Amino acid sequence: MKPVPVNRARLFVSLALTAFVMMLGLALLNLDWRPGEQLLHASYDSLHSISGVQERAVTDPPVVLVYLDLNSFNLLGQDPTRLWSRRLHAQLIRKLTTAGARLVVFDIVFSAPAEDAAADEDFATALRESGRAILAGESSGRNSHGASGEKDWGRVSKVSLPFSLFTTNAAAWGIASHMIDDDYVVRRYLAGFAPESPSLTWAAAIRLELPFTRTAGAMGRFNNGGLRYYGPPLTLPHVSYAEALAPDGTPENFFRDKIVFIGARPMTELFRGRQDEFRSPFHSWRNKELFMPGVEVHATEMLNLLRGDRLNRLPLRAETILLLLVALVFGGGLVWLRPIPATAVAVTGAAGALGLSLSGFSRGVWFPWLIVSGAQISAALGGSVLYNSVEWVRTRRRFEAAKKISDAKIREQAALIDKAHDAILVQALDGKILYANPSAERLYGFTREELEGGGAVEQIFSSDTNAANIAHDAALQAGEWNGELRQQTKAGPVVTVASRWTLIRDEAGQPRALLLINSDITEKKLLEQQFLRTQRMNTIGSLAGGMAHDLNNALAPILMGAQLLRRKATDDESRNLLAMMETSTHRGADMVRQVLLFARGRGGEFEQLELAPIVKELEKLVRETFPKSVTVETFLPSDLWPVRGNLTQLYQVLLNLCVNARDAMPEGGKLSFVADNVELSKTEAAGIPDGKSGKFISLLVSDTGTGMPPEVRAKIFEPFFTTKAEGKGTGIGLSTVVRIVKSHGGFLRVESEPGQGTSFEVFLPCAPEVAPAVAPTPAAELARGNGELILVADDEQAIRDLVSAELTACGYRVLTATNGAEAVTLFKQHSTEVRLFITDNEMPVMDGSEAIAELRKLKPALPVIWTTGEGGAAAGEMAGTAALNKPFALEELLAAVQAGLR
Repeated sequence: MKPVPVNRARLFVSLALTAFVMMLGLALLNLDWRPGEQLLHASYDSLHSISGVQERAVTDPPVVLVYLDLNSFNLLGQDPTRLWSRRLHAQLIRKLTTAGARLVVFDIVFSAPAEDAAADEDFATALRESGRAILAGESSGRNSHGASGEKDWGRVSKVSLPFSLFTTNAAAWGIASHMIDDDYVVRRYLAGFAPESPSLTWAAAIRLELPFTRTAGAMGRFNNGGLRYYGPPLTLPHVSYAEALAPDGTPENFFRDKIVFIGARPMTELFRGRQDEFRSPFHSWRNKELFMPGVEVHATEMLNLLRGDRLNRLPLRAETILLLLVALVFGGGLVWLRPIPATAVAVTGAAGALGLSLSGFSRGVWFPWLIVSGAQISAALGGSVLYNSVEWVRTRRRFEAAKKISDAKIREQAALIDKAHDAILVQALDGKILYANPSAERLYGFTREELEGGGAVEQIFSSDTNAANIAHDAALQAGEWNGELRQQTKAGPVVTVASRWTLIRDEAGQPRALLLINSDITEKKLLEQQFLRTQRMNTIGSLAGGMAHDLNNALAPILMGAQLLRRKATDDESRNLLAMMETSTHRGADMVRQVLLFARGRGGEFEQLELAPIVKELEKLVRETFPKSVTVETFLPSDLWPVRGNLTQLYQVLLNLCVNARDAMPEGGKLSFVADNVELSKTEAAGIPDGKSGKFISLLVSDTGTGMPPEVRAKIFEPFFTTKAEGKGTGIGLSTVVRIVKSHGGFLRVESEPGQGTSFEVFLPCAPEVAPAVAPTPAAELARGNGELILVADDEQAIRDLVSAELTACGYRVLTATNGAEAVTLFKQHSTEVRLFITDNEMPVMDGSEAIAELRKLKPALPVIWTTGEGGAAAGEMAGTAALNKPFALEELLAAVQAGLR
């Protein structure tokens, strides 16, 4: 953004604002002015709150606290309305001494003897034996600095020592009072009034012989320092009085080498008033306890002394110089910037003041940063915005007058193209439609008033907002843009338009508006998509045919090998495992046939089925292959009706639904299968899309995944529609589900909400009742061969080896060939002996049909068994041939051989 040109008015405002900001800052430094005092206190408190709990300072600190709380009164049988038993105090001193406490500091004023003189004597003895206990004295007078400072505070205060019996036996004593600000927060450290009247913590420091206590004038210097808090109330390690006395109330070595402060935790619930507690500088809505017990303030002061990290405020001269610099930089500088850059500079400056304050705070120095950020910079920004707002109003009036003239010219030009067949729009740079011709009204379904009102524009471009933004930006930069856009009509359908955007400039060459010419090409795009989809499906069909042969060739030796091994297996576990392998191989072959049926457009064979075994098998597959974060549950009644359908197709329906459910639960969830018998009335069926009345088996597949919004739910069954990332989904899974369910005479119901999961309920008609099937009689054992010679041709070595081994084991002789040409050569050598020819349909060099033709020339009546991996598509095309679909069972092969040799 270009800077505003220098002028006298702006220069005058800059100087005036600099002077005002300077005087404001100096005035706020004067504590006699209430706003200045509030900003001073808020600066101190905010630095504590923002810095947070000082974990390093409170981790195993040399100071711990023991609280006299209401719970301890109850546990130790004390009356909260009477003085605490001094026998217990004596007991506590002895325990702390034994525990190795470095010093014991009582924030309890023992001003008079108790009713029990023996208890006093016991307490005095404990003090004397310990030699490390410090007692608290009282002071009266002002306890806040007010306007006269801390020197006046000391002059008007009167000190009262503890009871003389205790004073003579204690190691030392100190004043228990604090310097409290008007808002009841202790912010300044009180070392004492004079060397003979130290504070409680200063007396402890003297007792510990800390080096700085021996320096002349040290007490006076510390009285001018600031108190650093380490966290909100109850941050420092503490235990209750009862826990401290209990044998196992505290961890081992909890008191060793520690300075133990003992004092009351105010019991407001009993006395209905706060006593000996002060507001915490950690003012935050997160803190439930804003008030800090006085004994914790003493402990904090002690920790300041030990760690040497008390706070010191910047000297007055340094603060004054800082305020003057802020007035010059911001008061005189922000006027020269427009409001948004000025705001950014002001926010940056305020953040810089806070950052500088936090940096100094961590080093023990603080200053009232809120006077800079909250008063000076804010005042400078307000003056800048006010001045620039006045200038903006004047400039806007000039622009509005010019805009009216320009709008009139644009409307005159637009009137010439009202008769165009294309939708023509004139759009202002801010997105508002200035003109729409009648063709635009017909295309989008909005009236001209709705289009020019502004609300319809967002709806039109809502289908592809990103593309519209790209077109808008490109037209502004290059002057024009051509391309296709998807746009939303008022009635609901989305149209595709060939859009041309042209930038309109005013007389000065500045961008003024955009001219949009949109031609409806929706029908054309639909035809193109249908053509491409047809090509894609043809390609899929071609690929499926080629893959089926190879897959079936791979499955055939697995099936035959499993059968051979099962015959030789002696234990039930091996037989069961091999039987499972046979079943899985058959299932794989069924799936291959299903792919071929799908690609060629033919349906599968239907039979009466029980759904429960299908669901249980799928449940096992899901548990073994899906992520462990997906749990599965199944509810299947024992009296579930049978259905008439294709096993592989129904398995595919359930598998597609399960895969979609897994993808909808990337973080895990629950997948449920629920089946039940239902009888739908006409009313109930009318509430389900394509629903019919009658008896159905309801199969519900539900998940707890992300769910779908209504606009996605309306398109999920469209072919090639997918919400998954590119390469993650084809968009044909659910369309295949619908096709299969409808081919079974059923229908679906879908329920889904964003964040609530998705449920697919499949309704399949109940199979009509049929007479119970007669149990088949066991097949007669196949007869063995008598040395007949059989020629086997297959390009798969595993199939040749297994077929040869089985036929040899059953009494036949076998010749094997790797292709049709080799088979013809072998046949010529053994033409009088070969009784049967077994060949694959697809082989290199010479395929099966060519080999059969050559052999039939030599021996027309030669029996032939044709094996194919393409689902029997060409098995019966040649006369005199029997067909076996790969993978085939050994029993099927032997039966075909015997039939061919008859």
